[in-house]
Amino acid sequence: MTRDHLRLPPSTTFQMGAYVGRFSSAVIIALIPDHPVFIVEELPNYHYVGDGEIELAGMTTVEWGESVVRMFRFYAGKDARCHAWVDPDTEFGKEMKRCKLRLRKNLNHGPELRTEVLREYFHDNKIFYMPWLKTLPYEIQRAQWPAEESAAFHERLTGSDYSLSALEQVISRRPLATAIAPSTPSDFIARLRSDRGITANAVSDPHLGRL
Repeated sequence: MTRDHLRLPPSTTFQMGAYVGRFSSAVIIALIPDHPVFIVEELPNYHYVGDGEIELAGMTTVEWGESVVRMFRFYAGKDARCHAWVDPDTEFGKEMKRCKLRLRKNLNHGPELRTEVLREYFHDNKIFYMPWLKTLPYEIQRAQWPAEESAAFHERLTGSDYSLSALEQVISRRPLATAIAPSTPSDFIARLRSDRGITANAVSDPHLGRL
């Protein structure tokens, strides 16, 4: 399955989380009433080579921000406002504003809470990712999650998993679907108005509590 096969109802809305720095990534999720969350896009400025070595893609932070805005509007509509949930300590706010990407600080959602909410979504089958994603599934597979038996919340051990961190930001908000279709749907949304279904991959990882 590729992006060309994706079919979403006109009631679909979209949200985004991001990690912005020398290594940056954004994750776009689709929200459909009475359905789990679908991760439809990842936008890292890096890729993995060899045995997990990370390598920058050779774009500036502003170029990356512009590419994020273009992709979000591809899904949400050409006039959609682009917001991304980020860590409160995130910089580059002015640079992203010039790209028309607003960074929304994820206050009162610390790393421990973000870890537990994301693990809950995976554990309860509340989230699926599309099969064309490569970076995020790789980072999920490599992630080091805290022991599930612990009574207290603990953050996962982070490394070069910037796309997973971006996903944590938006999922920690427990995003909800609305039944309101975009008032000015893009050609993409119009093209997707059919009765074809959605195929996606669930996450299977023993560290997330699923065998």
